[in-house]
Amino acid sequence: MNKVKKLFGIDTLYLFFETNENYDDLYLEILDQLEEIKGKFQKKEIDYENKDLYVSIKDTRLNFLGKKEGFYWFKDLNEFFRIGFKSMYENRGLNDIRVQLQGNGIYAIGINSLIELLKDLVKEYITDYIPITRADLNCFIQYDLSFIKKDMFSTRKRKYSTINEIGDANSTQTIYIGKEPFKLRLYNKSLELKKSKKYDLMNEYFLNNDFDIEESIFNIEFQMHRTHLRQYQIETLDDLLTNAKNLFQISMDEIRLIDIDSVSKERLKNNKYQADTHPLWKEIKQEYNLKDFLQSSLPLERLKRKVSIYDDNKFEFEFIALVRKALISNLNLDDDYINELYKKAKDSLNKTTSTKELKKRYTDVEIINKDGQIENLRLLEDGNLIKPLRTETVSKLQDYDLLVYLDKTREKKHLSSRDKHIYYVALKEATKRNLVLDISADEAQGF
Repeated sequence: MNKVKKLFGIDTLYLFFETNENYDDLYLEILDQLEEIKGKFQKKEIDYENKDLYVSIKDTRLNFLGKKEGFYWFKDLNEFFRIGFKSMYENRGLNDIRVQLQGNGIYAIGINSLIELLKDLVKEYITDYIPITRADLNCFIQYDLSFIKKDMFSTRKRKYSTINEIGDANSTQTIYIGKEPFKLRLYNKSLELKKSKKYDLMNEYFLNNDFDIEESIFNIEFQMHRTHLRQYQIETLDDLLTNAKNLFQISMDEIRLIDIDSVSKERLKNNKYQADTHPLWKEIKQEYNLKDFLQSSLPLERLKRKVSIYDDNKFEFEFIALVRKALISNLNLDDDYINELYKKAKDSLNKTTSTKELKKRYTDVEIINKDGQIENLRLLEDGNLIKPLRTETVSKLQDYDLLVYLDKTREKKHLSSRDKHIYYVALKEATKRNLVLDISADEAQGF
């Protein structure tokens, strides 16, 4: 088996940058840029979405993704990484800059290159301390592991006992063992890539490393979150890279693929931890090494060009490539058609493609009843008329209006489960604002 091809690496990496006393200048600059871009849309009365907003840091354009957990999240044009910024005065238990390295970046230019780029991007605002929040250590293997079943694993720790298997009676596609903060995921990478946007990128990566993309490729991946890593005194990026080999080998001992032929059926049923480790598992454990993986890197100046701002030259290159592709595919292109597409693109600036808007499949209508009262209804695409549910966005109500609304919903909460849910939403908002006592659900119901 020692001729089986293997690729070792880090499949996912999430980390923080510790900020210094200058960071607030960067954060305020980011907010100012966002507001400036919004202002341009508002001035022209053009609708915009998160994807239309962006900021620039050292000539690197970052497209806005939205705000979550207090962080303003952005991605670079190539989707090599995602980076979030939060106020240094909010949620002070977390560092202010959060980073997620994406597969596109990890396999296209390497982890070391990405880290150097990010450090250079915000170097005036950070210290040398880079704490890790998640790392997935993995091994791609040119071997069909679909024969593996969930009962072929031995784990002595109760927290790893959660095992899920996806596949059919003849072959396994995915096996999960354990749960956060530590779990194993073993899956058919070849099958996953057929549905992935990274198909071309990963195929190129495998071909460059002498893999046969026509044959089965599986991934053995240990997902480790911060609380698990800290058990092994791994807190920073340097800690992880220095100790990755030992950490992976320990993981393979804690969740072990066994040779089911090495013990009797009775012992396999009652004491399978006594079974021998499967030879392939031993081989992967012994060979794991990140030396080749970490050597993949690009000079910083060249890397900066890869994440440069979208400009006329890049547009021209992409446009010509797109037209060539259309002509090669024998599509009918002429000036009128190109102009029509240009007009559609321009008109789209005044429209939204948000999920909320796309789901609107009705027309608001007014119906005058026999008694002269006007009723607002919705005409669906299938011709049916429905009465819309009346809802209130409690977070937008003033304090007094919220208390009035809370009283009304309290009187109706016993009528249905929906009325009960509406009441508790209002109660939660009022409690958050300290307008009512913070009491339990049982107390709220008078039990």
